[in-house]
Amino acid sequence: MADNGRRWLIVGCCVAGLVMAARVPAAGADDGLLGGVADIVTGALSIPAGAIAGTLNGPPILGTVTGTLLGALNTLSLTSRGVLRLAGAVVPLVARLAPLLPVFL
Repeated sequence: MADNGRRWLIVGCCVAGLVMAARVPAAGADDGLLGGVADIVTGALSIPAGAIAGTLNGPPILGTVTGTLLGALNTLSLTSRGVLRLAGAVVPLVARLAPLLPVFL
């Protein structure tokens, strides 16, 4: 009996550690090229995720439609944010590399 309780305690601590580790943001994931690419990929997956969430959490048909519409809005906002973040990260790189361009042409 005590061995079973100890096992559940260890499993619970492992799950809590994984949940806490998942909430910690990565160091450079919020800025630069990786953040923009992550926003674009997340935006592309927002419609199916919204449809699934609406289907599982809402009324049968209305939940699916609502989830799809909210996913489409998330897709629009995340993709536009990702494009703007990519543009903001690329402009300084282009400014640094522009003087080297005539050398290679």
